[in-house]
Amino acid sequence: MTTRSVPAIPRSRSLLNSVRFLRNPLEVISENLKHYGDTYTFHLGGIQKGMMTANPDIIQHILQKNHRNYRKSPIHFDKLARFLGNGLLTSDGEYWLRQRRLIQPGFHRTRLAALTQTMNAEIAAFLDRTGQISGASGEVDMSRTMMELAFRAVARSLFSADLPEERLLQLAQQITTLQAFIIRLIRQPYLEWWFNLSGATAHHRHLSGGARSTVTDLIRQRRQKPEQHDDLLQMLLDARYEDTGEGMSEKQLIDESLILFVAGHETSANALAWTCYLLSQHPESMKQLRAEHEAVLGDRLPEFADLPRLEYTLQVIEEAMRLYPPAWITDRMAIADDEVAGVHIPAGSMIALSIYGAHHSNDLWDAPEAFRPERFSKENKPKRHPYAYLPFGGGPRLCIGNSFAMMEMQLILVQLLRRFDLELSPGQEIEAQALITLRPKNGLLMRLSRRTAL
Repeated sequence: MTTRSVPAIPRSRSLLNSVRFLRNPLEVISENLKHYGDTYTFHLGGIQKGMMTANPDIIQHILQKNHRNYRKSPIHFDKLARFLGNGLLTSDGEYWLRQRRLIQPGFHRTRLAALTQTMNAEIAAFLDRTGQISGASGEVDMSRTMMELAFRAVARSLFSADLPEERLLQLAQQITTLQAFIIRLIRQPYLEWWFNLSGATAHHRHLSGGARSTVTDLIRQRRQKPEQHDDLLQMLLDARYEDTGEGMSEKQLIDESLILFVAGHETSANALAWTCYLLSQHPESMKQLRAEHEAVLGDRLPEFADLPRLEYTLQVIEEAMRLYPPAWITDRMAIADDEVAGVHIPAGSMIALSIYGAHHSNDLWDAPEAFRPERFSKENKPKRHPYAYLPFGGGPRLCIGNSFAMMEMQLILVQLLRRFDLELSPGQEIEAQALITLRPKNGLLMRLSRRTAL
């Protein structure tokens, strides 16, 4: 295959754009993909050379076909691990593979089915409170509301019971603050000396320590109790390595629990907030969802076995994650020289995979900016490139909790639409903010009108 030349953005331009990139990376990347094509080179923060691609053939090659030649880039994941621990999201190599094999059975469908009742109860209680406190106007910040609901749902699934209210809110704030700081470390590496000198790094390490302390307390409390629990923490406690028959150390349990907390609520919450926004702009889809819920469920709550039958509900969520992918970008580092689709990838290269770029590509999707849930019907799914859509990543490192997240989102959407009509409050400027996940920058104010028939 003939090697093709990859367009390059000059280092000086990357440096000049670093502040703008920090503020709105989606805008900068989208402009570059439009101007330079689906693959180009750049300098992150004007310093670290890298390659950006939205080409599904290259993405598939890196994540699946030749995944052994690529490891997670230290630019992102070393910084994440510094504050979040060495869990599945941040680990690599043989250690990651060993942990993946250990934890994977915990997300088997029988385990998920056992969590359905717990989740339904938490969702119902939270939405009842939301209806009571939303006030006469019925206006709430749906971004914040879904973040809290998803956080509580994961807390119940992980620990069987809510954290004390003040600790839950504290943990959520700690995670949000840590994410914003990690993003600055990644996008402005030339300021790390200042973060260290000014005390910002030490402050965020303290926040990380507080989050770890909360999780540590919960793990130790569980270990002191003899009874079994049907939750994800019990799964982590019971898991045994095949070669030794031993379980995880306390540090490993803390790392994996914290990663499940962070990854398990953040992505689902943002996907749900964007789904609510899109439904408010497409009331015909909201009507179709309710018709499906009535036909499949009647007036009962969904069980795990019902979820595959809620086909249009799945399509709506999947289309929302196409337009607003929570995990909007990922990256890898090449171990050895490689070539794919005519592109030479030297050893040591950092390759950023633009999931958002692939999801919005005119070459891969018809009218990519339009909301069309039917793209994800059983008939249409086989027509697309398998790596044109990857909200949970792909290959061996496909998100271990993808089925958990889809279950969580379906259960929430059913109960939410039973209780409320959704209307976007007027006068808002809706903008996506690309942190570690893609969230509404200024929140998402919506009017929730309680429906008379539940």
